[in-house]
Amino acid sequence: METPRHARKAIRFPLEAPIVFWWTDTGIEKRSEGRTHDISEVGAFVLAHTCPPSGMQIGFKVFLPVLPGFEPKARMEAVGQVLRVEQAGGLEGRDGFAISTRHTLLRFSDDTRELEESGKKNSRVG
Repeated sequence: METPRHARKAIRFPLEAPIVFWWTDTGIEKRSEGRTHDISEVGAFVLAHTCPPSGMQIGFKVFLPVLPGFEPKARMEAVGQVLRVEQAGGLEGRDGFAISTRHTLLRFSDDTRELEESGKKNSRVG
């Protein structure tokens, strides 16, 4: 009997956190937001209503949850490539895309204005 081969290069951790992402498509800068479904040291899966095309290079920021006993807010910043886009065919909020990254920065701050501004924009859109 042959041992099953796993395609995954890193362990995924379930993490639901706000994410903002941006890309340039035919010279036009685009920006959207969503929530992570899971995350690893080499990428993430993002649930979003608007997804960048497969193969596109994107920048993104993930706003990590505050941990008990840990004062500063943390965010992960990276540039990555969209590996695939999944469309759920009508299930609201379940469209998403997988991102592959090579280098990631972890930043600490008490400044949450960017996330709050993003949330205000999103609440005005509806």
